[in-house]
Amino acid sequence: MATRSTSQRASRAAEVRHTPEHVASGMPAASGGKRLVSVEVLRLLAIVCIAVFHAFLQQYVQAIWMGPQLSAADAANPVSALAASRGAMWIVAMIMYCGACGNHIFFMISGFFLIPRMCVACRSDGYWKRQLRSTGRRVAMILATVVFYLLLIMAAGRMLAWERNAGGQSNLIYELEFVWLYLVFVALAPVIAWVMGRVGIRASAVLAGIMLVAVYALNIYVACTWQAQYGHRSLLDWRKQMSAVSYIASFILAGLLGWALREVNDRSTSGRSVSGRSVSGRSVSGRSESRRPTARPLWAKRRFWTRGIVILIVAACAITGAMAMRPTYVALYALSFKSTSLISFALAVCALMAAACPPRHTHGRGVSARVESAVAALASGILGFYVVQTLARVLWEAVDARFLQPLLVGAAALPAGSMSAFLGLLRWIALGAVCSLAYVVVICLFDRFVRRPLLRAVHLSK
Repeated sequence: MATRSTSQRASRAAEVRHTPEHVASGMPAASGGKRLVSVEVLRLLAIVCIAVFHAFLQQYVQAIWMGPQLSAADAANPVSALAASRGAMWIVAMIMYCGACGNHIFFMISGFFLIPRMCVACRSDGYWKRQLRSTGRRVAMILATVVFYLLLIMAAGRMLAWERNAGGQSNLIYELEFVWLYLVFVALAPVIAWVMGRVGIRASAVLAGIMLVAVYALNIYVACTWQAQYGHRSLLDWRKQMSAVSYIASFILAGLLGWALREVNDRSTSGRSVSGRSVSGRSVSGRSESRRPTARPLWAKRRFWTRGIVILIVAACAITGAMAMRPTYVALYALSFKSTSLISFALAVCALMAAACPPRHTHGRGVSARVESAVAALASGILGFYVVQTLARVLWEAVDARFLQPLLVGAAALPAGSMSAFLGLLRWIALGAVCSLAYVVVICLFDRFVRRPLLRAVHLSK
């Protein structure tokens, strides 16, 4: 009876530590409530990846269908300069992996930290009651964020007389799909964890493997056959819905990896504590104590995943470069098409595990509290950034027209395929990346100092 009470108290404490703000913003917490700075840095990197991806997406898609068969660039159609430069297309194609990779990371981080705690707590009494309460608060946090920015953007649109209806119904239903998917995943997390807790970690791993093989087999088919319908997709089309299936697969896989890594960490800690009870090489009972901390498997070591990242990036560079040299860019587009990109998914998995696994050496100077606080403040704004970049596209369009378009027009005025045109495109890409970074910082700081205090005032955040 005492053991059950202790287990219930531990599961309730875990729920308290993982506040709705942590889930909705993606801010991870390690055991004991301490945040993992490495994962928060990854979260911030994911925001930047998403922003940079959107900075070049429209021009990239146009250049894909233009193809490389251009004898001369047309200043009246600046994208022709990008289409005529295979080197610039290769660079922008590499950037395109960032979009789906950042989205996968967005879902994976929450699944990685949320599901394992629920898997542990699902066998305790009162599980469903606690999850109903905590999940309700998380859903309320997400909805409150959307409503806050929707009202703010609508008010700004009226004041500034924006031509586009930034808060239109089509944007809310279609363009905010990632936010709605995230809300659904968070709501389903207690059910997913309950099922995983019942079948066990090994059976869950087998089922997850089968699911991933099926999902990415279909994704490869979609990427190779459905590009022509880009921008004309129905929400009811199964190929469109593969986006949701892909992201929930990432959410579940990350939860399974988090659960497995938690088991490894617990065994390692248990081994150290047993070894620590010995005195001068002898145990308390008088027998020699020779136990050592349990060796970590290869997959639970950071260097395994960092090497995977390097291998994937090198392979992606080579494959993408080869596709950029083909007579058409259709195959190049298939490599990074929406959420179907296997390369983006694999990079996201490796990046998450590299950030979550403990480093080989833990000694040395850590991150200062000020830097840690700054990273946490910016990383907490990813949900707000998703909403703003969708509902207030006019903001980025103004930045693009003021700073980026002139560079692209200038590159189009130069001889197609020349080194001078390529250098002009490099300046366009570099400035686009810098502007994207600044855009992220501004929105995330606004989110940190405006939205979060307001939600704390209504007790939806801590």
